[in-house]
Amino acid sequence: MSTTKTIERYERLRSSVNGNPRFRFTFTDGTVLDGMSDAGWAYAVGNPEMREGSTVTLELTRAGRIRVMREAS
Repeated sequence: MSTTKTIERYERLRSSVNGNPRFRFTFTDGTVLDGMSDAGWAYAVGNPEMREGSTVTLELTRAGRIRVMREAS
């Protein structure tokens, strides 16, 4: 499933999975989603085009977590 959202803020969580840091993204529509840095979107965390206020396209897992996040085209 693919959807487009605008990032309001993101935070790095204290916990990790297998040593991979977890992040929580809050979007302007109120949606809150979690993901891990090895989930195909670690690039987004270090990319200034995908910080707060950026519009991104998300592909989600069946559980509703972020699988891939990339700059919206």
